[in-house]
Amino acid sequence: MLSAAQLLDELMGRDRNLAPNEKRSNVRWDDESVCRYYLCGFCPAELFTNTRSDLGPCEKIHDENLRTVYEKSSRFMKEGYERDFLRYLQSLLAEVERRIRRGHARLALSQAQQSAGTPGPSGKNEEKAKVLTEKIEDLVVQIEELGSEGRVEEAQGMMKLVEQLKEERELLSSTPSTIESFAAQEKQMEVCEVCGAFLIVGDASLVWTIT
Repeated sequence: MLSAAQLLDELMGRDRNLAPNEKRSNVRWDDESVCRYYLCGFCPAELFTNTRSDLGPCEKIHDENLRTVYEKSSRFMKEGYERDFLRYLQSLLAEVERRIRRGHARLALSQAQQSAGTPGPSGKNEEKAKVLTEKIEDLVVQIEELGSEGRVEEAQGMMKLVEQLKEERELLSSTPSTIESFAAQEKQMEVCEVCGAFLIVGDASLVWTIT
C-alpha cells in the first residue's frame, strides 16, 4: 500500500507543491535524480511499504513520461540499467530466501530441543560455533585472494558457502529465551513462505519477525 505522500506523487508528481514558475521543465531520464529502477518497470521501494521488508521511501523521481521517453530512446537497454535492476532484485530475493531458510531451521531446532528436553545452546554448541568461525575466517581469506587474482566466479561460489556456515553458526548461538519462546508456540507457528516472518497459525495479526 502506498503512503499518502507516495500516492500524491503518483497522481500529481513530486513537484506538486512548487509554484507554476518553479515546476521542473528540464529533467531528463538520464539525470541522477531519476530512479533507474522505475525506468525499468517499477521501483522495489514501492512494494513493501509498512511491512518488515520496507525499503524506505525512494528519494528519486518516478515519472511515467520520463520512462516512456527512455523506452523510445536509442539508448534503451544500452545503459546497463536493466542489468543493475535485475541484480538488485536478485539480491532482495536472496535475502528473503535466506530469511525463510533460517526461519524453518529455527523452528525445527526449537521443536527438536523441546522433544529432547534440552534447554538451549550448550558448551558443545559453543565449541561447534568456534570451529565454524575459524572456517569462515579461513574462507574469507581465500575469497580475498581469489578476488585479487580476478577469479570472481570461484570467489562468489565460496561466498555462498560462507553464508551457509554463518547461518549454521547463528542457529548454534540462539539464546535459550528465543528457543523457549518458539517452543512454547511451535504447534501454532509456521514460517511465511513470502517474507520469512513467523506467523501464528489462524491469526494473521500476530507475526513474529526474524532478526
